[in-house]
Amino acid sequence: MKEVQGLSTAFGKVIAKIRAKRGISQEQLAEAIDSTNVYISLLENGLRKPSLNAMILIADSLSVQPDKLVQSVVELLKQNTSEKTGIK
Repeated sequence: MKEVQGLSTAFGKVIAKIRAKRGISQEQLAEAIDSTNVYISLLENGLRKPSLNAMILIADSLSVQPDKLVQSVVELLKQNTSEKTGIK
């Protein structure tokens, strides 16, 4: 299956930004989704791909609708693509 370039990195940046804005530590987010801060760190650094289950749990823990989380990721991907190509 074809992979969307930069998806993991964009997802990580979005959740890191929302988490920081909410004043939630990686440890607190990890606890909320019954995971580890290492997993959250790997996600935020684009080194792991979240499952759909993880995405929904993270969105809920960050008080964000899952569709809004996905929309933010897609918008960041579009922004990154237009910056690389110069096309907007």
